[in-house]
Amino acid sequence: MFTKKILSGARDKLDDWKGYGKGFELWNDSELFDALVSAINDWVRETRCFRDSSTEAICKVPLLANQHTFPMDSRIIAVHEGRLLSGWPYIQVKDELWLSDHLYSWQTRTGYPRYVVPDYEVGKLRAVPYFNAEGYFSGTMTFTAGDNKITMAGAKFSDFLSAGTQVVISTTVSNNGTKTVVTASADDFTVSETVTDETVSTVVQKIMDTLWLSTDRLPLIQVSLANWESESPEINFDYHAKLVYGILREAYEKDDAETYDPELAAKYRGIFQGHINKAKKEKLRLRHSTRVLRPNPGLI
Repeated sequence: MFTKKILSGARDKLDDWKGYGKGFELWNDSELFDALVSAINDWVRETRCFRDSSTEAICKVPLLANQHTFPMDSRIIAVHEGRLLSGWPYIQVKDELWLSDHLYSWQTRTGYPRYVVPDYEVGKLRAVPYFNAEGYFSGTMTFTAGDNKITMAGAKFSDFLSAGTQVVISTTVSNNGTKTVVTASADDFTVSETVTDETVSTVVQKIMDTLWLSTDRLPLIQVSLANWESESPEINFDYHAKLVYGILREAYEKDDAETYDPELAAKYRGIFQGHINKAKKEKLRLRHSTRVLRPNPGLI
């Protein structure tokens, strides 16, 4: 169902067509649209209907040398587990209290990650343990455009970098980003991407592994009022009509003498919550298999 039709359904129940399009409707399109966005996000947070373990922008976290805390996409609402691209299949989600009870000196421990702490800092997750400084280089480096070369005397790049290795470059003016190594020697390495001439204090970090997260997330793309005639909410189409009640619960809380009605707001909040609860049960039935007790083989 397109966004415009959902908003029209809400306006029908509000009986607010008299002044619509003439500038004296009780709720304008922008107000109802904001209420719809709130309803969609509340629906998704409560039903956890968007399980995602494959969308790169959400689930892929490059793990860098000498770094333990990494950005976490703001659309993630829960992290279930993770896996490493190198093959370790189960990265557990833990909190700081558990780590303090079970993993001595976890704050400074280096090695292959086995745990993650979501939201360790605002919008960031922490890997525990984290990769050590092998593959971490910092100092003044020279970028040469003609050869796509990065040079720093005494860096010993070839000890840790080789053809195909990926590195993340930061703190430069013009050369930040992920690069792929083509050749490496002690004092320089070349990359397949174009670089810009500059000499600057730089940090180069080897991508040691890649963490893939299993998450619950918000919609990848929020609906927009500008495209309301062609866009639909990402949630299952069968639930689109239920979002009308999420709009109504907020519409009747508008602080205006002609619109504010706490009883109707409470009524529609209850109806909307009922639809959410039903959707949660349907998702539970879909995701979990029925377990039946059976006698052990050989006992019959």
